[in-house]
Amino acid sequence: MASESDQRVSESTGIERSRPEELPPVTPPSAGFIVQLFLIPALIVLAVVAVWALFGQLAHTENDWTHLTADISSKNELRRWPAAEGLAHLLHNEQISPPTDRELLAENPIVVDSLTKLFTESLATNGTDDETIRQQEFLARTMGALNADEKTLPVLAEAMKDTHDIVVRKSALMAISLIAGRHFDAATGYSAAVEARTSVPSLTERNLPLATATISDTATLEQLRRSAQDPDPVVRHLAAYALASVSGPESLQQLRSMLGDSNRLAQANAAIGLARNGSIDGVATMMQLMIASMKPYVHESNANDKTPLTPEEMQQSEVRHEIEETQVASNCLRAIGDLWPQIDARDQTALLSLMRDMEQNFFASNVRQQAAEMLKMIGQTE
Repeated sequence: MASESDQRVSESTGIERSRPEELPPVTPPSAGFIVQLFLIPALIVLAVVAVWALFGQLAHTENDWTHLTADISSKNELRRWPAAEGLAHLLHNEQISPPTDRELLAENPIVVDSLTKLFTESLATNGTDDETIRQQEFLARTMGALNADEKTLPVLAEAMKDTHDIVVRKSALMAISLIAGRHFDAATGYSAAVEARTSVPSLTERNLPLATATISDTATLEQLRRSAQDPDPVVRHLAAYALASVSGPESLQQLRSMLGDSNRLAQANAAIGLARNGSIDGVATMMQLMIASMKPYVHESNANDKTPLTPEEMQQSEVRHEIEETQVASNCLRAIGDLWPQIDARDQTALLSLMRDMEQNFFASNVRQQAAEMLKMIGQTE
């Protein structure tokens, strides 16, 4: 029953108050209704914003490099170094997907001049703090992406000098390898054959050995020669790797002299580098390297080590050794396969025995499989 107050309200307003049992039922909104009301419009808005941002990005991409090169000239390091990193990112993207409607940034004079000038100025400071070294290392590697030898090689030759930090020198050597490697591939067609996974062209088809070096900058060639004799073994084996792509009679002679290097990786890069140039002079060294790679790991203590390695450090050393030996064995097998028709019968017999041993007993499964494939390939050609 309605209360007296409810009756008074009805009488005073002339509106009869609805009874509770006459009100429509109150139900919570369904999930579908909420999706329609809120989520779908939100997704539509986000899609519109994303499309707008995409077209905006496409409209400005072409001008990005101009802004970045302008910022590289800034005296404000908070603008200069991020701009250099941004430009390096654009260069990397171009290597993955080269543009067809404009000049490559790697060949653009403004881009090249901006980066080489920044690198030259940084090297001239002779800074030794961590940030400066990091920046120089980054710029050295970026030089390898540029197609402008007349500008990049002189500054890389400076970066290879032993007056600079070892990290910068190593990065400069890697950049030289990239630059010379592109020229070597263009002159020989070697990498195209490998990537196609077809039979490797003969030495005649690859125009090997090359009559002249793939780079001609005298300062760079001199620093490569010095690096091949550097006290640091990593510098030496990186130099050997670069010399293989520089090619030419003088580089190959340098590689032959490095077959007797005290560092196994330097020996391997020298022998494999000779093979890449069509020379069998490193075959005996590669055989020795592969035989050694089969032996169990034994840590050789350094006379300069004041404290023995911890168990964890010992384990890391063993893992590093296995990675290096796997890579050496794999690369030697590949080089032997390329050279097989030119290898004399006596060495072929010894190599067949070695490859059978590797197929059965090498610790890394990928090398065992590679040795088996090599044996199969050779059997088909005999």
